[in-house]
Amino acid sequence: MNAVLMALDSIREKKARSFLTMLGIIIGVAAVLVLVALVSGYNADITAYYEKLGINKVNVSVTWYDRTRAVDVYSALYEYGNTTLGDMVEGVSPSASTSLPVKYRSATLESSTVYLGSDQFAVCGNYVLESGRDISEFDIQRRSKVCVLGSYVADSLFPYTDPIGQTVTLGGIPFTVVGTYYQKDGGQEDSMDDMLSVPYSLDRELLQTADVTEITVKVDTSAHVETVLSRLEVYLSGLVSSSVGEYTLENGNSAMSESNEEMISMSVVLGGIASIALLVGGIGIMNIMLVTVTERTREIGIKKSIGAPRSEIISQFLVEAAILSGMGGLIGIALGFALSLILGKAMYDLILLPNALVTLGSFTFSVVIGILFGIYPAVKASNLQPVDALRAD
Repeated sequence: MNAVLMALDSIREKKARSFLTMLGIIIGVAAVLVLVALVSGYNADITAYYEKLGINKVNVSVTWYDRTRAVDVYSALYEYGNTTLGDMVEGVSPSASTSLPVKYRSATLESSTVYLGSDQFAVCGNYVLESGRDISEFDIQRRSKVCVLGSYVADSLFPYTDPIGQTVTLGGIPFTVVGTYYQKDGGQEDSMDDMLSVPYSLDRELLQTADVTEITVKVDTSAHVETVLSRLEVYLSGLVSSSVGEYTLENGNSAMSESNEEMISMSVVLGGIASIALLVGGIGIMNIMLVTVTERTREIGIKKSIGAPRSEIISQFLVEAAILSGMGGLIGIALGFALSLILGKAMYDLILLPNALVTLGSFTFSVVIGILFGIYPAVKASNLQPVDALRAD
C-alpha cells in the first residue's frame, strides 16, 4: 500500500512529465480501440450491403461457342429450380440489366438501372412489393410493357401522385407502372432503389439480344447453398455440351465470406500496428523510470542502509511503472471510446463502441508493458549500495 501511495505522490509531483510519459500508452490504447471499432463498423457496413443485395444466391453464367446449337438454359433452370429443387429454391430469374433514362411528363431520371427479370425477380433481388402488383408470368409470355418502380424512381417521378397505372418511358418506349417496391437502400440516386424491373422477354427491344446468359437462383437458407450448387452442377453438365458452350456457377455468399476474412486479417494487422505505439510508450516509461532512479539515488541508498530488502525496492519501482502505464491505459480507453463514437457516426452512421474483451485486453496489456519495461530500472535501483546515499550528496 505504501508503494502505491508513494507512486501516486511521485506522479502528482511531476504531472507534466508523468503525462508525457503516459502519452505513448494513451495513443497506443486509443489507436487499438478505435481501429478495431472502425474495422467492426466497416464489416457491419459491408455485411448490410450484401444483405441488401440478397444473400443465399447461386449465380449462373453461360457462354455459347455455337449459338446455332444453344439451348434455352434459363427456361430449363426455372423449371428445375421450381420443381425438383423447390424445397430449397425460392426463385429463379435472369439477372440482366441496363441503364436507361426514365421519364414521366417533364420529370426525367437520366440513368436508372432497368432489370429484366422473371415473375420471381423480387425474391431473387431482395425487393419487397409495396403497392400494386409484381411482374407476372402472363406479362412475360405476352411481352407486356409493364414495370415495377424502385422507391427512388417512384418518389422522384411521382412525388404527389399514385404511380400505379401511370405511363413512363424507358429510352423512349412507353411502359405502364403496375407496382412499386419498398425502399431498401436509403432511397437515393445511384442506390439499389434507383431502379425498376420489366419482363425479361423484352430483352430484344431493350438489350438487342434474346439470349439469357446470366441467371440468379435464390436459395432458401445458407445451409442449402452448397447442396443446390452441386445439384445445379450435375444438371447443367448434362444440359450444356462442352462442344457448344460452357457455364460457371458462383456461390453468392462467397464475396461476403471473403470480405469477412479480409476484415479479420485487417484487424490483426491494424492491431499490430497500434500495438507498436504501446511498445514505444513502454520504452518511454523505462526511460523515465531510469531518470527516477538517478533522481532518487539518495532515497534508495538510505533505505538500503537501514535494511530495506531488494524486493521492496524492486516492488516500489514496478508499482510506480504499473500505475503510470495503467493510468495511461485508462485515459487511452476513454479517448478511444470518444473517438469511436465520433468516427463511427461520421463514417458509417453507426454507434460504435469498442469490444469489451478488446478494451480489457488493451488495459491489461498496457499494465503489463509498464511492468515489463519497469523491470530493468527496478533491478538497477535495487543494486545500488548504501554508500551511494553519501555520493548523492
